[in-house]
Amino acid sequence: MCRFFYSALKRGSFLFLFSLLSLSVFGQSKTNLELFFQLADSSANELTHVIGNERNVQIDFVLGKEYQVFQNSILAHFPNKEGNTDGEKKSVHFTVTEAKVDYGEPERKHLFGSFVVKRSLSFSGNYSIVSATIVVKDFHFSISNEIPYEDIAIVENSSFPFTQGKIPVEPFFSSLLEPAIALGSAAAAVYIFFSARSK
Repeated sequence: MCRFFYSALKRGSFLFLFSLLSLSVFGQSKTNLELFFQLADSSANELTHVIGNERNVQIDFVLGKEYQVFQNSILAHFPNKEGNTDGEKKSVHFTVTEAKVDYGEPERKHLFGSFVVKRSLSFSGNYSIVSATIVVKDFHFSISNEIPYEDIAIVENSSFPFTQGKIPVEPFFSSLLEPAIALGSAAAAVYIFFSARSK
């Protein structure tokens, strides 16, 4: 009976140790710039829906130096807008006012899993359509997901400051306490294993 108990305890200790060493698996995180392009596409899709099949449109961008990177991507949604001079002409002014990324506080999904953070991106601006009348509309698109804490440096782009957010600090006590618990558990498992063999 005692031998059976030690044998079961030994197997259980290795299963427990394996579960401690297992890591959460994430797919490769999309960069913040890639997600901002998705949000820019959403804003362009909204504008194309408002304009409809109208081809006599002149589109002007007010992006500033910081958001100039989105111009070609947005313009690609309007391939048929030729700006003909016949008939009433519409002028569209497309403005991006803010692209911003925020990170939540690091947390663990499992006891000894790696830290993850919630990533939230927002893309805001407005467009005005000028013809016989003037229509002005604001837009705001956002997206949120979770990424590994260590991926923050990978998903940001130093060439584009708007892709960078305030990086939260990794919890100090958690980073010290959990490795100590893991080492203690591993030591206990090794002790149980050799104690069982000596019996």
